[in-house]
Amino acid sequence: MPRSAVNRGREGGGREGGGRDGGGREGGALSREAVFSTYLPAFVLSLGAGVAVPAVPTLAKSFDVGFGSASGVVTSFVLGNLAGTVPSGWLIDRFGRRAVLLGGPVLTALMAFAVVFTHSFTTLLVLRFFDGVAAQMWLMARLAAISHGTAAGRRGREVSWLFGMNNSGKLAGPLVGGFLASGGGARAPFVVYGVLALAALVPAYLYAEDTPRRKRDPGRRLRRERLAALRGLVLPRLVYFGVALFAGLTRGPVQADLLHLYAAFAYHLGPAEIGYLSTAAAAITLPVGFVSGWLMDRYGRKRTMVPGFTGVALAMCALAASALFRFSVFWYVALFLVGVAAQALTGGSIQTIGADVAPAEGRGMFLGLWRFTGQGGQTLSPFLFAVLAAQFGYASSFAFTAASAAVVAFLLIRYVPETRTAAPHRGETGTLRSSAETGGKASEAG
Repeated sequence: MPRSAVNRGREGGGREGGGRDGGGREGGALSREAVFSTYLPAFVLSLGAGVAVPAVPTLAKSFDVGFGSASGVVTSFVLGNLAGTVPSGWLIDRFGRRAVLLGGPVLTALMAFAVVFTHSFTTLLVLRFFDGVAAQMWLMARLAAISHGTAAGRRGREVSWLFGMNNSGKLAGPLVGGFLASGGGARAPFVVYGVLALAALVPAYLYAEDTPRRKRDPGRRLRRERLAALRGLVLPRLVYFGVALFAGLTRGPVQADLLHLYAAFAYHLGPAEIGYLSTAAAAITLPVGFVSGWLMDRYGRKRTMVPGFTGVALAMCALAASALFRFSVFWYVALFLVGVAAQALTGGSIQTIGADVAPAEGRGMFLGLWRFTGQGGQTLSPFLFAVLAAQFGYASSFAFTAASAAVVAFLLIRYVPETRTAAPHRGETGTLRSSAETGGKASEAG
């Protein structure tokens, strides 16, 4: 396999990657613009989504359906999130990311308010599907904004802190949602969800800037020309898509809480014990996730990601041995938390790489395909984990996850160039030299 297509960075005084005209947005990762256009809306939207979480199971049960059907309320959101990737990318290229950035929360609010009045389980599934699409629209538009307007030396922090604020909102929201559902019924949290989605529009409207739109062709492009353009987006960066796919396969079981399900079956942990374990995992994930963005910008993407994915691979191998040899619950908890910490070190890294290598022409479509690949792996892996556990035992499921993490580490080591900070002169700030500093134009290496 040839070494992946990358951009050669420019030396100290050169332009930093992916920003407007290469220069990037003024100010740091904690600038007022970054806070109000990225972090605050991310927290408010995820807080609303978290508020709705405790009400979803109760609302599904109110329609007198079985567990299999009720699980569709969760599955439909995940499928909508996956289905929204490529269309969102096309919309960003066609209409600019500001329209998509504002349209996502509006659609979220409409779906949340509609849930309050629905009395059909099928309608509820449809609403949850489009809620997933809306969430993807907002995230895609934000990633396009970071790819276009943020200098490479701050991009790791902005992406990681975006996801960190998202996780913070999801952690705080369920507590509020539980009280609302207990006092006002299962539909009350969705009112708050809709209101918070509309509130997130305010800073986005005031601070969000647009990305360049794709010029309309005077006539319809031939199909082969469109396919050639698509190949031009994907093939030079194919190894990066491999990283996104296997990273999704690695993260899926943890993100879907399958390890908590494993603990309930293998160690007979109850809701209280799993709650403590989940809280401990969140307490580790949040600070490590925030630090990982700084590490990526300061020391390079690979120097942060390779230890993270290698740590996940080793932890999952140890969990496979734990399942095979029936280690005590103490060892399971210890290994689980080590794996969570290692995975947190990779938080936001895949989206940062996507923002690094996204080409200026067709940025939205590229990010849509990128998100589809990673989200597809993350959606597929819980199913594969469950099938392997049923057919060959829990050890095989953990071994599969370990192998996926090892593939990511191998691809990073072998094929992905490192981003690195150039040594700063006295009184100057170091310049990050990344693989996409000139906007994503590919050049073959090796």
